[in-house]
Amino acid sequence: MVDLRSKFVILMALAVLLTVSGADAMSANFGSELVVEPQIVVPNQRVILTGRGFTSLVVPDGNGPLGSHQITGVGQSVITVGGTPLKPPFAFYPINFDDFGNWATTISIPVTDVTVAGGAITVKAVDDQGIVETAQVIIGIPSITLEPETSRINTDVSVTGRGFPASNVLTRVNSQVPISYAGFALTVVSADDLGGFTATIRVPASTRISSNNIVRATVVGFDQWGMAVHAVPRPTITLSPSSGVPGTAVTVAGKGFPPNAVIASSRAGDINVLSAPAPVTDGDGNLLTFFTMPIFLPGVQTVSVTAGGLTGNDVFTVIEGAAVVQTLPTPSPSALPADALASLTQGENLLRVWTFNNGSKTWEFFDPRPAFVNANTINRMVPSYIYWFQLKRGQAASLNGRVVSLFEGWNLVPW
Repeated sequence: MVDLRSKFVILMALAVLLTVSGADAMSANFGSELVVEPQIVVPNQRVILTGRGFTSLVVPDGNGPLGSHQITGVGQSVITVGGTPLKPPFAFYPINFDDFGNWATTISIPVTDVTVAGGAITVKAVDDQGIVETAQVIIGIPSITLEPETSRINTDVSVTGRGFPASNVLTRVNSQVPISYAGFALTVVSADDLGGFTATIRVPASTRISSNNIVRATVVGFDQWGMAVHAVPRPTITLSPSSGVPGTAVTVAGKGFPPNAVIASSRAGDINVLSAPAPVTDGDGNLLTFFTMPIFLPGVQTVSVTAGGLTGNDVFTVIEGAAVVQTLPTPSPSALPADALASLTQGENLLRVWTFNNGSKTWEFFDPRPAFVNANTINRMVPSYIYWFQLKRGQAASLNGRVVSLFEGWNLVPW
């Protein structure tokens, strides 16, 4: 009985082995392997695919060199990534094996909804005998970082991106990444062959001051993006000196105000110290003004400056001592047109300036556009001259140390 049972077990084992051998076409070959390098990738990136132990030369009817087997690219014998069968130029067929069923090739990760979504993706290879092997890659998702994360309007911010579809010479795709700030399109950059990029953007002058704004880098054609938050801080002022006796001449330097805005209020404690005419911020929202510290008892006084509806504050320490008399600085306005008319040109509001030179009996002009830099004939703004200003829109501007209200169209302005 024991011998009969042993023979029965051996026959059953042989039957199972034969069944498994006959099912090779539907399952992985014993000892076969598929390897992907690198394993962390982005869409459209080139990777190296290595197969080991696929159908060897021992199995007849191979169509490769000397009868070797292949991944043919026909029917089921293809490479798929995330369920997408690869076609040229993402994979090139046939892929020939050596005598032992080993092979290697370069493929490109396709740009599909599945791969752009990121995460673990299956790569599958099927040879001409139906041997199947799989491997996994991790697809990165788009992300960006900002440097700095906080800065003022008209300042440059570096944007570094990772995980975007790569540029690839094999697929002939130059991956484009549009970048926007607070919903406004700023630039389009190209990702490198690893899906990364570095770009420089400028915070728009129209950005609301004291706000948080989304910077977005988008994957073209897909609902996927990298996002970061950039903050525009509130205005600040700095006093120099920050302490002194009454009568001290104080310089106020401000940053972060709206550009080309008239200073509406300047106060030390509850006393108005605004100079006349009221100064105007420059095109970057900076300001410079001066005042004499009123007579206060010793202690701390708050100094505030308001321009464009926003206020900056600092403190001045009044120390004990007799009041002094100090002369306030009176900086002379620049006579160069590019500087003297900056409150108009920085907002791209000024179209052209004309004047008549009575000495040479000629008309002279200034056009702020770069194409006219060598053609302009107004080289300096001359006091007592009359100028015609053509504007796109009305604006209050600081001209030659005073605030002038201008209108759309032509304006006659004594200098």
